[in-house]
Amino acid sequence: MSSLSGKVALVTGASSGIGAGIATMLAAEGACVALAARRAAELQRVADAIRDQGGTALSHVTDLADDESIAGLLARTRAELGHVDVLVNNAGYAVWKPLEATSMAEWDRTFAVNVRAAAYLAAAVLPGMQARGFGRIVNIGSEAGVAIVPGLAAYCVSKHALRALTEVIQDGNHDGGIKAWVVCPGFVDTDLGQVVPGANRENFLNVSEVVDLVRYLLRLPDNVKIGPEVLVRTMRNPMAP
Repeated sequence: MSSLSGKVALVTGASSGIGAGIATMLAAEGACVALAARRAAELQRVADAIRDQGGTALSHVTDLADDESIAGLLARTRAELGHVDVLVNNAGYAVWKPLEATSMAEWDRTFAVNVRAAAYLAAAVLPGMQARGFGRIVNIGSEAGVAIVPGLAAYCVSKHALRALTEVIQDGNHDGGIKAWVVCPGFVDTDLGQVVPGANRENFLNVSEVVDLVRYLLRLPDNVKIGPEVLVRTMRNPMAP
């Protein structure tokens, strides 16, 4: 795919970090982008920056743990931009706690944001993608979704579940022009990266490096299959001083 011109993309967690970077990249590639997050001012800032560069961006404050809020996001995106061709489930939630210290409220919110919202959105946009014979779903996972991190108990299990969800989507739709990936970065220099105590941000991946990988995946020819799991890590030890 040489261009996303005329396509509609929806990006969650788009107010900063990887989500903002991917949304900006998608707009530069020609897509009309719907941006979702809880922080209104930051979300609007990203949307305004995209418009300043000549792109099309819609910002919609969304709580991904609330079904009515997600439904409102989808309804507005369809009404103002059209059917979603590219879905990026980037929003994430994490607490640095072992299983025995994690409350059920923390567990439920982690799964609501990291897995349930991704499943809700994918299920909502897949019928349209199937009817048009084209779709791309990018789930932003984590290295903690392919390895065990006891200190990130709920997050770790949720990202393993997100990997399984991605495989379900890909294997159920790869013959219909639809591709799905779960990009699993190691430590990335974002706000979420601060959750892990003692980590050295100087050794983290940059947001731009993850964005470049997503751009590469979206540009792959239709007949090329990679993943669904795409693991990307820093060459330097993120826990080293």
